[in-house]
Amino acid sequence: MQEPESPSSSAEPGKGEVEKTAESGAEGASDSGGAGLSRKVSWALDECIQVPGTKISFGLDPILGLFPYGGETVATVIGATILGDAGKKGLPVRTLLKMSGNMLLNAIVGVVPFAGDLFSVWFKSNTRNYQLLNTYLESDHGEEASGGWGPFLIVFGSVALVLILNILTWIFFTACLFWLYNQVVDLAI
Repeated sequence: MQEPESPSSSAEPGKGEVEKTAESGAEGASDSGGAGLSRKVSWALDECIQVPGTKISFGLDPILGLFPYGGETVATVIGATILGDAGKKGLPVRTLLKMSGNMLLNAIVGVVPFAGDLFSVWFKSNTRNYQLLNTYLESDHGEEASGGWGPFLIVFGSVALVLILNILTWIFFTACLFWLYNQVVDLAI
C-alpha cells in the first residue's frame, strides 16, 4: 500500500494525479490547511490501493460497496467525516453543497451492483471533497470560522438522505428477490 498523498490544488479531482510531499505519511502527517483527518479518510476510501504497473488507484469505498445491504452506507458515513470537518471549519454553504452533491452522487450510483463500484474507482468523491476543503483552507479567504447550524444541517441532511435512499434501495431489491423467488416457485409447481 502506498502512503497518503496531499493533493495539489492544481490536480484534476478524482484522477489520482497528486504530488507527494515530504510530510505526507500515514502516521501524524499534517497539512497546511489543518485537514489531516480528512486527508487520511479520503486516502483510505479512494487511494490506498495502487494497481501495480498502472496509475489506477482505489480505496475502501468501492470494496465496501461490494457488500450488499449496507456497504455503500458504511463508506458514505465514513466519507461524511470530510463533510463534517468542512462544516466545522466554516466553509461556505455553496462549497458544502457541492461536497454533499459529490457524496450523494457517489452513494446513488454506488447502489448499482458492480457498475457503482467502478464509478467509485473513477469518481473518487472523497478525494474531490478533500480537495475542495484543502483548496478553501489554503486560499486567501480560507480562514476557519465557526460552522453554525447551516453546515450542521447540510451534513446531517446529506447523511440522512443517503441512509433513506439506501433503505429504499434495500426494500426495492428485497421486493425484487421475493418476486423472482415467487416466479421460480410458480414455474416449478
